[in-house]
Amino acid sequence: MGDISSHKGISSEYLSKALAPISGVAKLRINSILPIGTGQMAESYRVEFSQESGEKIASVVVKVPSQNENSRSASRTTRCYELETSFYSTLRNDLKVDTPKCFHVWYDAPSDDFVLVLEDIKDANQGDQITGATVEQADAAITQLVNLHAPMWGSEKLEQIVWLPKHSVNVATGTGQLLRSVFSGFAERFSDKVSSEIISLGQRLVSKIDRYYAAFPNVLTVAHRDFRLDNLLFTPQGDKIGVKVVDWQTVGAMPGASDLGYFIGASFTVDGRRDYEQMLVQSYCERLKAQKIAVSNNEIWAQYRLLGTSGYIMAIVASMLVKQTDRGDAMFAVMANRHGQQMLDLETEKLFA
Repeated sequence: MGDISSHKGISSEYLSKALAPISGVAKLRINSILPIGTGQMAESYRVEFSQESGEKIASVVVKVPSQNENSRSASRTTRCYELETSFYSTLRNDLKVDTPKCFHVWYDAPSDDFVLVLEDIKDANQGDQITGATVEQADAAITQLVNLHAPMWGSEKLEQIVWLPKHSVNVATGTGQLLRSVFSGFAERFSDKVSSEIISLGQRLVSKIDRYYAAFPNVLTVAHRDFRLDNLLFTPQGDKIGVKVVDWQTVGAMPGASDLGYFIGASFTVDGRRDYEQMLVQSYCERLKAQKIAVSNNEIWAQYRLLGTSGYIMAIVASMLVKQTDRGDAMFAVMANRHGQQMLDLETEKLFA
């Protein structure tokens, strides 16, 4: 069955109890367990049940902590298990974004342990960060960004959600310190995978990181903060493309354009981004306006220019915190190169000089 976690959440006993309200049976019999996804901070499995007794549920996706100690340590530092479980238990229903249904959520703070049992989207194709997006996929994904951002854009409710990390210059100081501490290791590991021009850009970014965070817009909303292809499930919907957004381990209150710049910068080759970015940014802005959000095209474009930088920062920090894999290194190199060139093309540094 591959590399299967021994976590209690992957057991017939646990899942029978967790799913009792919807399964229609007292005991579910597991037929197969297969690792799925490319996540590096947690483990996800497709659990299929025997259908001999006519159970109402054929399969689920179960997410549990990583078995890698580096990733477990990183999860405690970033609170990612707490954030994802809190998103599903307290915030998901206040938003319009399309996610898999959550059947069960459990989190234990002292041990930083969790179990998520989610709907299995069997007809979906996971996006591929390295291959990149089609413009049709990107357009469908931006619809979901608006569904995520619009409901709490600039809302006072954000302050009342005590567990939700909120951008501020004070909070960003910790991220800046972390970035400074890991950049030299990143530059060394990726010296043959990331262009020297973009490594130099990273050095300048690290030296001015406080200015970068001080340049952020003040209006916040609920942001995914890791909105990229690997975290999107594409489903056929007639002649359209449906999108389910997964992996809410980084959710926080940020300017909405941080997700937009991150997604566009990471999802295309450099030439593809240059071809499509103005159209996609304008589409995002117009869809926000349709939701009665008071924004201007110039305002969102300036924020997009600034906030695509978050993708380069993620590539630096995440690559040095989570367990190292060949695909992970390839993905982080692609992110750094794409977002670095995005910053150079858009003259992002001028916005926080």
